[in-house]
Amino acid sequence: MQRISPIPSCGKTCSKPLPCGSSDSIHMCDKLCHEDSCGPCSLTSTIRCRCGSKTKEVPCATIQTEDELVFTCEKRCLKKRSCGRHKCGELCCVGAEHKCSLICGYKLNCGLHRCQELCHRGNCQPCWQTSFDELACYCGESVLFPPIACGTKPPECKNLCTRRHECDHPVFHNCHSDERCPPCTYLTQKWCMGKHEQRSNIPCHLQDISCGLTCNKVLVCELHRCRRICHRGECLAEGACRQPCVLPRPDCGHPCNAPCHKGTGCPRNACNAKVALQCDCGRRRETVVCTEAASAHQRYAAIAMASKLSDMQLGDSVDIGLITKKELKQTRLECDEGCATLERNRRLAEALQIDPSVDPFNIRSASATYSESLRADARCWTIQYSPVLDDNIKHKSIIHLQ
Repeated sequence: MQRISPIPSCGKTCSKPLPCGSSDSIHMCDKLCHEDSCGPCSLTSTIRCRCGSKTKEVPCATIQTEDELVFTCEKRCLKKRSCGRHKCGELCCVGAEHKCSLICGYKLNCGLHRCQELCHRGNCQPCWQTSFDELACYCGESVLFPPIACGTKPPECKNLCTRRHECDHPVFHNCHSDERCPPCTYLTQKWCMGKHEQRSNIPCHLQDISCGLTCNKVLVCELHRCRRICHRGECLAEGACRQPCVLPRPDCGHPCNAPCHKGTGCPRNACNAKVALQCDCGRRRETVVCTEAASAHQRYAAIAMASKLSDMQLGDSVDIGLITKKELKQTRLECDEGCATLERNRRLAEALQIDPSVDPFNIRSASATYSESLRADARCWTIQYSPVLDDNIKHKSIIHLQ
């Protein structure tokens, strides 16, 4: 047997292209000239996914064929399928046309069946199912003969509707295929929801008629009346009245004004009612809260009581009584310096026999004119015959009359 000699090596580098690497950088075998396969590459290769969105580095020793230079990433395709309704949803999709494999499922024109074709664009095909039974109207006067396409409505009938109606008014609508008849529009008389008045020319089908008046029914608290516009049903739930209480307070007589509290006593809180006060001469007028007026009256009553006690010590007889509600309501303000000035001017005008409405002392206007004789008489009286007036008023009166 003849022995085969091994093929001698040339001593140069093999330089055969390996399956690893990329189109830009092809890896070559770096071994010396040899007979067997080149063996694994000691370098690393950058491989790209199918859709081209991601890359990664892998050892060339793991790559045996060119198919292993591509991997599948985890990115889902968000492009619309051919139907235009659904998304592709595949991982690392490389398809140019995304065909939809789902069933359409839309209702057909008959309204009874659904489309069983693959999901598509545009309108679905008409329903091909056909009935071979006669189709008649409700009363049976009008009939359609088979074959009848699916979804066909009963024929139109010109006769009046023969169904049983809730009211006994004449029927004006024709025979129909709807389950419910149209509302009755016959004009009649009906009571409003609150039974306040009977309204005329009301269509029969209307049930809740409001007259627009206030309900005015007595509520469950038996103290107030319903303020809502005419309505149906109960006015308020039991115990839900929140109108202000109208019971008088024992101390001042004003309404309680707390939220309605039937069955319980009125709360002992401060009265916030507005009270109009004025001084004795009537010049000062103010509006204050009832509690402030009561405290002011108690202060005035204490001053009056002290005055009465001093009169008793002097031997005079006085009437000492309790504060009544009437006196409490007649609480007055204290007169101030303006009131005293007005009183002095009034007395002076009365002594001079001048009408107070003329305003002789230029308190309200400076347009008053007087005769020379009147000025002379007033000047002499002010200087010689008015010891009651102080020097300030004398001086002002003389200057004004001059």
